[in-house]
Amino acid sequence: MGFDIRFWRREFWVLRKARKALKTMRNDFRLVEDILPEGERAALEERLKDLKQAIRCGETEDLPALVASVQQDLTEATPKSRWGVAAEWFDILVSSLAVAFCFRAYYYEPFQIPTGSMQPTLYGIHVEEAAAPNGWDRQPGRFFKWLVTGERYVEVKAPVGGVIAAVRPSATPGWNTILLNGNTPLEVPEAAMEALRRKLEPQRWQVRLGQKLWSGYVRSGDFLFVNRWLWNFRHPRLGETIVFSTQGIPGLPQNQHYIKRLCGRPGDEVELRAEDSHLWVNGQAAHKPLRLQEIAERCQPWPGAPRYLGYQPALPAPGFPEPFARFSLKPGEYVALGDNSGNSLDSRYWGTVPAKNLLGPASFVHWPFTSPRWGKIR
Repeated sequence: MGFDIRFWRREFWVLRKARKALKTMRNDFRLVEDILPEGERAALEERLKDLKQAIRCGETEDLPALVASVQQDLTEATPKSRWGVAAEWFDILVSSLAVAFCFRAYYYEPFQIPTGSMQPTLYGIHVEEAAAPNGWDRQPGRFFKWLVTGERYVEVKAPVGGVIAAVRPSATPGWNTILLNGNTPLEVPEAAMEALRRKLEPQRWQVRLGQKLWSGYVRSGDFLFVNRWLWNFRHPRLGETIVFSTQGIPGLPQNQHYIKRLCGRPGDEVELRAEDSHLWVNGQAAHKPLRLQEIAERCQPWPGAPRYLGYQPALPAPGFPEPFARFSLKPGEYVALGDNSGNSLDSRYWGTVPAKNLLGPASFVHWPFTSPRWGKIR
């Protein structure tokens, strides 16, 4: 009698499927055995042993029926969950959030540019005054326009009549809160405040009910990723765009994140000269990386952008002591300067950044998608 290869292959696949089914049923049984009545638990253990023995003996004729029978007994004995599907989705959601938070905390953290201190390299929230919206600024086009370009039309109208009593920073980056009559808050883009002041100062800050205080396009600041792991393997480098915490830095709002360019490292002698727009490090004009040279030479970072202003000594500012023009950096001290030297609150005013405050280099602008700054940050 010859060897039947088809019969052998059938036996192989039957046994293989049975072993996989037994493994799955054992795992399911372990999950519920503690809550099963003693009799049902013992009976299921006996059925699983019978199935294991049948697989060992190679009894393939009745094996599929035995697998199905044991699976049915296990299913009937398992307590039914009222919210089984919901619980599974909840587990998936919690696991996904845990992965996302770990990714954010240890690898790449999202960050939004709040101000214009890094212009024109990176932009914070900025505005363009306009009297009326265009066709794309009405739904549903309004949402898709914002999704692609980060731009939306905003009208700021007075909800009550009276006087603007105070202006203070908003909890939303890039916005200010004005208080009408001291108790009615109204959100206004920070970049629009200068135009609003020019309009209201002749009226002594008096407003009418429903008066349009400002209207125009608000463009979202650049959204980027901060590389949280890179400095575990090397030291921060001169010229990198860095993000750091303001915790413990005198004169700055606490528990916030700032973004600047790293312009001095421990042991460096850093100097800004009124007669020269270069950054001077250890007695030499800094030309590397290339961005430092471009800033000093007032180049354009991308077509259509305004030119850099170069590095300038700071002018005295209310609330700060005499600005720094020279830095002799000790261990663990860094100098952080904005690329927009004429409009940046940076180390020239409040001093150095401690090493413990550094979060990581800004690596990639990921939104808005149509931004000329989209991509790797230099």
